[in-house]
Amino acid sequence: MKLDKKVPISILGVVVVAIIALSIFFVSHRINNDNITYNKIVSYVSDNYEMLENFSYSEIEKIKSSNDNPEIRKQKEEEILKRHLGENTIVTRVYAYNENVLQFYCGSSGFLDAGTYTGFYFSRDDMPYSFEFNNLELVETSPGVFEGQDEKGAQQNHGGHKIRTEKIRDKWYYYIQYWYWFHTYRLVIFVT
Repeated sequence: MKLDKKVPISILGVVVVAIIALSIFFVSHRINNDNITYNKIVSYVSDNYEMLENFSYSEIEKIKSSNDNPEIRKQKEEEILKRHLGENTIVTRVYAYNENVLQFYCGSSGFLDAGTYTGFYFSRDDMPYSFEFNNLELVETSPGVFEGQDEKGAQQNHGGHKIRTEKIRDKWYYYIQYWYWFHTYRLVIFVT
């Protein structure tokens, strides 16, 4: 059986496109990787506990509600963080998630909507939180470690989202959020 010349060219084209797509993904992953490790976050909270306990969100709240352009607001927020948390802080953003939770964002890795986000938070009521997905039930899987799970104990992926949070000390928790987009997409190649 003689192969048509179109088949090898089509296969080569698919391979070239796949290599280019994977290269872009991995290069952008390397570029957008300011993720901070669990150990570094836990050490930071332990070493800076008093400074964090006295952190006032009110200055940042005023900036976020100002009419300044987004870049100016971001610059002002960075200045406040460095002034209150030190020049070498690992915190890049702070959010008042609700009246009980102040979230300290530390970094991310990934590309667009597929990534990992890390940080820590203060929980006034000393309860773990799942942030954007507050209907996701957090279950204690080991002492002080909470993960989104269903009633049968299976890990829950909430629309391509997964969270793990761990108590660092009273009222302070580490978090890591995973966002996935690829769980709903499949690459299918047909060769005729």
